[in-house]
Amino acid sequence: MNFLTTNIQAPAANLSAVEVLAAKLKARILNGDFEPGEFLRDIKMAEEYEVARNTFRSAAQLLVSFGLLLKVPHRGFCIPEFGPNEIVDIARLRGVLETEAVRMIILSGVIPPDALSAVEKLRQFPADAPRSEVVVADGDFHRAIIRASGSPRLQRSYAMLESEIELLLVLQQPCYEDPKAIVADHEHLIECLRSRDFETARAAFVEHWEDLSTKLLRANFESRR
Repeated sequence: MNFLTTNIQAPAANLSAVEVLAAKLKARILNGDFEPGEFLRDIKMAEEYEVARNTFRSAAQLLVSFGLLLKVPHRGFCIPEFGPNEIVDIARLRGVLETEAVRMIILSGVIPPDALSAVEKLRQFPADAPRSEVVVADGDFHRAIIRASGSPRLQRSYAMLESEIELLLVLQQPCYEDPKAIVADHEHLIECLRSRDFETARAAFVEHWEDLSTKLLRANFESRR
């Protein structure tokens, strides 16, 4: 278990103070508590969490390595802002990684149990569920797909990308007004995996990525008007 997957309400005893703070900051970032481009001032954050400024800076630097914060020389740490090029680039790389994982699931014929659990979790959310919880559950589904590939390198590559995916979804506002809509999308993906036909499953995942990218690009355009 690491700070990215730990329940921050009951942090693992083996996590350092820096990792615990990083988990708390990540939860706030993914809940949309900060605006794109907003700076997290070290004095204010250190006082708020009752930690040393160096502890905050170390936690913030840890989040920089996962793409959740950006370090600006002589100014500090801020929430990244994603433009159209970043949105397209992230979606393209995600597609490359997930397509290979889908291929392996089709070959094995085994639907990842964690993917089914993630959809069930989404199904249980009320319409006003916190944005961060919906984003994390969505991430759990796609992480399960990647993990089912059985490739350690593919999983490492995706791990470095998934925090940016989560942040992108948060910063561009919810792409689904009700969790039920995202449940329907992911149930369709599971049914296509059960078809045991690679082209059917690949096409469904491609449509899923492209639809999301279109929504994100539209939200990005409207936010800049």
